[in-house]
Amino acid sequence: MKKLAINLSILLVILAVTDRALGGILDIIRDNAPDGRYFKARYSLNECDEDIIILGSSRGESNYAPYLIEDSLGMTCWNASRGGQGLSYFRCMEEGILNRYTPKWLILNIEADILDYAPLNEHAGFLRPFYNKHPEIRPILNEISWSEPLLMNSRLYAYNSSFYYLMRPYLIEGLDGKSIDKGWKPLLGKLNEATVAPFSIINTQLPLNEAAVRSFETFIKRIEQTDCQLFMVVSPNYGEQVKTTSTMQYLKAFSEKHNIPMFDYSADNFLTRHPEYFNDVQHLNKEGAIYFTRQLISKLKQE
Repeated sequence: MKKLAINLSILLVILAVTDRALGGILDIIRDNAPDGRYFKARYSLNECDEDIIILGSSRGESNYAPYLIEDSLGMTCWNASRGGQGLSYFRCMEEGILNRYTPKWLILNIEADILDYAPLNEHAGFLRPFYNKHPEIRPILNEISWSEPLLMNSRLYAYNSSFYYLMRPYLIEGLDGKSIDKGWKPLLGKLNEATVAPFSIINTQLPLNEAAVRSFETFIKRIEQTDCQLFMVVSPNYGEQVKTTSTMQYLKAFSEKHNIPMFDYSADNFLTRHPEYFNDVQHLNKEGAIYFTRQLISKLKQE
């Protein structure tokens, strides 16, 4: 039994050293990526200091062109959005950025049904490689599961299911957006209108998800502790007009109560009926993003 215990101890030490060594190598690969999602997350958490920060999921990432905002408003701009993410990711980015400095403006792209479903805790697990060096995001990532703090003792676990995205920038340049585009990921190609369902009116009254509402309100409270001006924007989808949703009712009442400017393009008949401005039904293409950003700029100038 004594010999077995010694052998097990040696094995555990070897595994721990291997885990740390391989994790360190992956950290180096992450920190030297020329572009891609880890380059973007690292820059957002560690380095960005722009006047305006754009935050959202894939619509935020593709629909907003920072260079137009910079040219029109004379303020620097960085798009910190990430596709496939939700409120948990937004809060992590918010904490990481506000922990270092306070931008003048934060533009939050928000979906018309974002509070109808859970806040996508697991999706924010993409940020696990930054867990150790960013204590401000740990409480948010710990919401993924009760075991998260224990599992994060492993450096390899932090990169679980992320090896492809970690290596991709070294193999395919600019696939997740070019660094010169300041976080914008313009989409090329035009939507084939013939493949899309007929125009629809969205009018739903689903119950709000309590966890999502709490996460959203936590996000807002953190912003309110600073001098950063928040703007909420709802992007358009092709072929649909949002008449109302439970989320939209809540957001409009909330924005009025808290004096937060909110720009709703989900019922914009011009954008929602022009397929040449869309890459797919949920995302504007490059031309659509340029048009949309210019429309938003005119609203921001009024503010």
